[in-house]
Amino acid sequence: MTPYSTTTTGGAPTPSTPTSPESMGLEIPKTITTSGQSPSVQESGQTIIRSTEEAAYSSAPESLKSTSSSPISTKATYPQATYPPGGMSQNSLYISYASQTVAGCNLYANLPLWMQISGKGNIWFYEWYPSGSLDTNYAGNVYYPGWYKRWFYADVPGWHILQYYCNGWSNYAYIYVNGPSYWVDPSPSPSPMPYPYPYPYPYYYSYDDGPMIYTYSYPSSSQGQPYNPYE
Repeated sequence: MTPYSTTTTGGAPTPSTPTSPESMGLEIPKTITTSGQSPSVQESGQTIIRSTEEAAYSSAPESLKSTSSSPISTKATYPQATYPPGGMSQNSLYISYASQTVAGCNLYANLPLWMQISGKGNIWFYEWYPSGSLDTNYAGNVYYPGWYKRWFYADVPGWHILQYYCNGWSNYAYIYVNGPSYWVDPSPSPSPMPYPYPYPYPYYYSYDDGPMIYTYSYPSSSQGQPYNPYE
């Protein structure tokens, strides 16, 4: 079992050790969650964005939406949320659309996160990486209860566990990131910097394949270009 860290920085509240995907019996999602959205220039500069319940539910695939004209009036059955010890909280966290709490995506994908916050106060965001390391971010001050949005960036393959705190803990949300492990550092050092990217732009990485070395530049959709270092 992965030893999950609970060490925080910057005065963030100390979380409980999250429930691991393995102990919950979560399988790697067969369906890859995709989003037609991507962070706008304005959104990419914000750690948290004011939103609405309608926006959170209307992001669901058509097959899961209500047949009613309002996506809020009737809500389909979604995976049961998992909460930290102490019972349920009034704060909720969903992936891509409400009320999804478990999802899969590809490496370097962007997924919207939806937060239903019950009160005002400082908000702290937590992300446990596959290695068990904890990345803690201060996301600002919430002055009004309601719905908010944030972006997740899939930077490391494996299970990511997400949670936030705002005068109470949210449920856990689980995202499995698909991707070859040699593309990224398997033991990342969490960065306190917010979205958009934990690496300088562009980020270069390479791997050795016998006599050939393949070098990639992220972000880029192009294939790696081989060269022979002995020529």
